[in-house]
Amino acid sequence: MDERHRKRRIDALRFALALPRSMWYNLRLLPWGQARRMPLLVSNRTAVDSLSGEVELRATKLRTGMVKIGFATFQGSDYRRERTRLNLRGRMVIEGDCSLGAGSSVEVAEGATLTLGAGFNLGPRSLIVCHKAMTFGTFDRISWCCTLMDTDQHALVDGDGARVNPDRPVVFGDNVWMGCHSIATKGVTLADDTTVAAGARLAGHYGEEMTVLAGNPATVVRRGVKRERR
Repeated sequence: MDERHRKRRIDALRFALALPRSMWYNLRLLPWGQARRMPLLVSNRTAVDSLSGEVELRATKLRTGMVKIGFATFQGSDYRRERTRLNLRGRMVIEGDCSLGAGSSVEVAEGATLTLGAGFNLGPRSLIVCHKAMTFGTFDRISWCCTLMDTDQHALVDGDGARVNPDRPVVFGDNVWMGCHSIATKGVTLADDTTVAAGARLAGHYGEEMTVLAGNPATVVRRGVKRERR
């Protein structure tokens, strides 16, 4: 058996194992008219903390498995042992095909909204923590082991007890590439066609299109280039 046939057989097995969990997710999160088409394909290696929130699927054409949760891997991961985590207490808006990689973790707090543009891809072992609002554009790609947060998680207060570190939205433009082990903190905005180097820490507003950002904190290191879509 060649490698291509072997991969097809493994994919078919993973699809079969995912069917019971996927049926439950679709029926739990989507209206019947959408759920019956099984647009959410959820790996059996996915763990749920909460599904008390809601999913809004805005795609004009629905296909079975157009939203894949817990499947994509990379060279250093082991699908059999990767555990994808979903904690959905707020609202998740999905505008088209997208993927949440094996071992990734997505948390949407009550009252918060996470918006994923068509073609969005969250790499394996990456983390999204949304406590206010996070928006990703069309064809945004997040590599493996990245962290994206719109909150500090812990409140800091002044002498009068007033919080001094409120949550702030995160907004990514279209066709953004975020390299492995990079971090986006609260209040970050990225223009279209931004490339983020591996290990960079984003902080603040980056309004110039077609740039490469690198460093801690990240700054522009190159202009006039963008990631080629494939």
